[in-house]
Amino acid sequence: MENAKSITQKWLEEWILNLNLCPFAHSVYKNNQIRFEVEESNDFKKCVEKAVTEIESLQKNEFENDIDTTLLIFPHNFINVETTEETEENQSFNDFLDFVALLDLYLEQNNLEGEFQLVAFHPNYIFEGEEKDSKSHYTNRSPYPMLHILKEESVTKAIESYGNIDAIPQKNIEKLEKMDEKDFEWLQSFQK
Repeated sequence: MENAKSITQKWLEEWILNLNLCPFAHSVYKNNQIRFEVEESNDFKKCVEKAVTEIESLQKNEFENDIDTTLLIFPHNFINVETTEETEENQSFNDFLDFVALLDLYLEQNNLEGEFQLVAFHPNYIFEGEEKDSKSHYTNRSPYPMLHILKEESVTKAIESYGNIDAIPQKNIEKLEKMDEKDFEWLQSFQK
């Protein structure tokens, strides 16, 4: 059985890179600048502590290979199948968004919001305002709940070299809408 790290690497290669959903990911992947880190605990506090440690380590450049970004994977937390009756939303996804909001608050309180960006990925990701069955959600769906920690400086450089980034989300949606249902089966197998 594959582990969470190898499954996430497969997702990055076959989904994000192959479909070019994030044009900035190619160079950091090619240069081995992505850190894949797994938090095995299902304890909320330990997950927060792990995320803070990753942010601090990125800030201090404590990693080899000039690591530029971390994908922090949570295979045992934020993935239960409970839904609330009123909204039929997946509570684990909402809990994960609360987790990310707490970390955004940490960045703000420690004057790090100009140094880092946080991006959420989740097997049941739903964009607010989109239809529940919209294929657009698959731009942020992943095999496991995952926090992408990016250095703001690197994001700025990537944007400057790429040019017009405003068109990326719409291009991604159009690309996903043209895909067959069978193309989504692997990622759907992780939905809870």
